[in-house]
Formats: sequence, structure tokens, C-alpha cells
Amino acid sequence: MGAFWHISIIVFILLSGESNANPAAPRQSQFDVNHRKPLQTFRPYNIAHRGSNGEIPEETTPAYLRAIEEGADFIESDILATKDGHLICFHDVTLDATTDIANRTEFSNRKRTYEVERQNMTGWFVVDFTLRELKSLRVKQRYNFRDQQYNGKYQIITFDEYILIALYANRVVGIYPELKNPIFINQHIKWSDGKKFEDKFVETLLKYGYKGEYMSEDWLNQPLFIQSFAPSSLIYMSNMTNSPKVFLIDDTTVRTQDTNQVLSTHFPLRLM
Repeated sequence: MGAFWHISIIVFILLSGESNANPAAPRQSQFDVNHRKPLQTFRPYNIAHRGSNGEIPEETTPAYLRAIEEGADFIESDILATKDGHLICFHDVTLDATTDIANRTEFSNRKRTYEVERQNMTGWFVVDFTLRELKSLRVKQRYNFRDQQYNGKYQIITFDEYILIALYANRVVGIYPELKNPIFINQHIKWSDGKKFEDKFVETLLKYGYKGEYMSEDWLNQPLFIQSFAPSSLIYMSNMTNSPKVFLIDDTTVRTQDTNQVLSTHFPLRLM
């Protein structure tokens, strides 16, 4: 774990001072992508789902750093939006399962019931908190059988912070972000410029130089797969970026988030 903690200190220094706001995009030259060990493309990719979440609470800086230390080719994350329009890395639309929100009495009156994917859900929702408020929470392990020693030590991170973890790695590490619950987010979050969740998501990727078709020179320098369970969002983003996209499904009996259709073997969707 020695190397892991060494890298953690470096990234903490890079990101400190911007804990309550998205950091400005560094110049491309700072990443020195031409002098890092390249992505290995001759074998299947090793994708760290939510980071090394079996060891460290999911979607935190240490979980991603640990995954990179362990050899991950890609670090995967789920992207949601805060009340004030910042993009964050968090899996659930509610904070209940993986933060200390239930113990934070100052937020006890924020509990709500909303419809999410055609079902009523009750809890503390990400969309009802500003980034500053979310940064005051501490994350914990989702399951009791996982290592509990890091509970309460780490913050929720922003999409920008997640990207910088990959870009400042000592080798090429790809990102694998999921546009999470875009229908729900667009219902509850309205940006002042009139743009949608999908627009903000792609703008962030472009700001950091992510572009290019699969296996192109641009893609190999900064590998990226965009994923979502919402096919209309993926199609919408295809008009903004040529980066590869992955359509996620549960099974052929589950309706999609946005089309209210079940899938079949003839479902027409070409994204790559």
C-alpha cells in the first residue's frame, strides 16, 4: 500500500483548494500523454468498477488510486448532478446507502419521496444538496461484509476530480463514466444556460481533451467509453462527440429508462 498512499498525497495536493468547486481544466501539456506507458490493447481491458470498492468505499479518490495501483486499465464511475449543477461521482440517486447522511441532523428535513424509473423512492436525494453540502458528508462501504476501516474518512468527488485522477496517473488510464439516471436529473436540475445533463457531461469531457473514435490516436492518448442505460441520451450525445458509447441493459424484460420499451434481439441502436 506504500505506493498507493504516496500517489494519494500527490493527488490531494493537486485537488486541494478546489474541494467545493470544479477545478479548472489544466493545459493539455501538463498531462504529458506522449511520455506515459500506453494502454495495453492486445488483451481484454481490466475495468475497475467504482474503483477498488471491495477494499475502499466506492467512487472515492483512494478507491480509484488503489485500482490504478492494482493495474486497472479503466476506472469506472457513475455521474450525477447536484442541486447547484455540479457533476459528481456517485452511484445512487439517494445518499442513504453509502454516506453518513442519516446521522446528519442538520439535513433531517431533506428526506423526500420522488418517482425514479417509474417507482416511488424515499430517501435523501443528491439533487436536493449543493456540492458544498455533499462535500461535508463522509462515505462508507455499501456492504457490511466489506472492510469497514475506511468508513467516514473520504468525501464524494466531482467528475472533474475523477478525470484528473486518470490524467495524472503515471501511465495511460482510461475512464469509463456512466451518465446516471438522466431522465431524473433533467427533471430536477435546471442549468441557467438552458443546457441539459447530457450537454454538461460531454462539455466536461471535451474540456479535458477526450475525443476520438475507438482506437484512434486521440482515443489511445485519453481512452474513454461513455455508458448509459438511456438510449436516447446516448443518441443525443452522439451528435456532440465521436467517442465510443456503450448501451447498458438489464435484461430483455426491463423497460429502458427513457423509451418505456423492452428490448428485443432486433432493437435498433448503433452507437460505436
